[in-house]
Amino acid sequence: MEFNVFEHFKGFERTSEAPRTPEEQGTRFFLGGHLGPRLEPHIDAAAAKARMSRRNFLASASALPAAMLAVNNVTGMRFFDVTPAEAYEPAAAKEIKVNRKPGQDFIVDAHTHICTRKDGYIPGVNTTERGMWFVQLLDDLGKAMGLPNGTKDMTVENFGKLILEGSDTSVAIFNPFGFREDYGGKDMIPIEEQAEVKQRWPTRTVMLGGGLTPNQGLSETLERMTMFVEKYQISGLKLYTFDSTKKRGWWFDDQKLAYPMWEKARKLGLKNIGCHKGIPFGQFMARYAHPEDLDAVCDDFTDLNFIAYHSAWPYQHELAALKGFKPQRKNLYAEVGSTFAATVTNRPLECAHVLGTLLRDLGPDYVMWGTDSALWGNPQWQIDAFRKFRIPDQLVEGHGYPPLTDELKAKVFGLNAARIWNLKTTAASAPMEPRRPVAV
Repeated sequence: MEFNVFEHFKGFERTSEAPRTPEEQGTRFFLGGHLGPRLEPHIDAAAAKARMSRRNFLASASALPAAMLAVNNVTGMRFFDVTPAEAYEPAAAKEIKVNRKPGQDFIVDAHTHICTRKDGYIPGVNTTERGMWFVQLLDDLGKAMGLPNGTKDMTVENFGKLILEGSDTSVAIFNPFGFREDYGGKDMIPIEEQAEVKQRWPTRTVMLGGGLTPNQGLSETLERMTMFVEKYQISGLKLYTFDSTKKRGWWFDDQKLAYPMWEKARKLGLKNIGCHKGIPFGQFMARYAHPEDLDAVCDDFTDLNFIAYHSAWPYQHELAALKGFKPQRKNLYAEVGSTFAATVTNRPLECAHVLGTLLRDLGPDYVMWGTDSALWGNPQWQIDAFRKFRIPDQLVEGHGYPPLTDELKAKVFGLNAARIWNLKTTAASAPMEPRRPVAV
């Protein structure tokens, strides 16, 4: 399975011309999915009721509510708590957004990135063919999300502009990319460059270390981990078990290669260890994206927290079973970055099942919010979509899923991440900058 967002959203427009507002970003993803042709008449009708052109309506506050209401009408299932007033009257939709006080929700985005580096990505010089495939995927995604220069716009500056100022995100946890073999012998995003994010926003960001694989040499890996802590004061790890070495991957439960890493992390005070699971994109080996190796390591290092990024989608059932059949387990977490964005707009029924399965089997205290931004542009549309998303009653009754109450959403949005990263959730910790829609 090769994950390419433009194959996932068959009808999505590849363009650097638009979208600009978060509402248009999200709405175009709804229209680009397989439901798109059935949603379009509803969007056109909403624009007509608002007496606006389609283009202007898509940029308005009503665009995203209109898309959500259309999904409810087309599917006959109530996936979103949205009213006709929001969908048809931009002024009403805007008033609802304005009346939501800044800082009302404590939102921790556990999955954010920058994706540019000072010496760029030069094919055949510092970037291999496989490395360029990944850069091009992220470049296309960024352009579709309103970043005219793609990855070149996924900068430290835009990290602050899009995520910290332009959305309701309270704290952003930013993650590294490694794959040194594909990028001229240094990490795709060198730690010294990503550290600029932490330097700019020390109270609003949490920095993770990465680019570590024991296949580059265990002693070197342990030395780099130590350096990350001592020099850059990282707060945890975000790793990939598929890699660009000749071995192509490794496992978290490898007692010879991986366990020394967890023992070192324990000594260094690194308690939270994340891993890309699921979404087996590109030329990487799908088997290393499976979460089965988290089973033994969770049992053998009960004082460490292991976080499956992307919720291991499409293997979320296997991930959830690791807790569902071992309810005593307290150190296994899921994060929903990219998985929520891709399914809520294109496959709402699948989105409900993914969230329902995780919340039922892992438990409401073990699922965390993430958006994979700035790869997906401004994360505000994802935040708005999750605020309004619900698991339809028939699925709650038929599968035993918990309803998505405000209290449960608060845990997912930020309280669960705040607990394991020791973040303050009081009003005093809320950002001082006014949050506003950002166009780039």
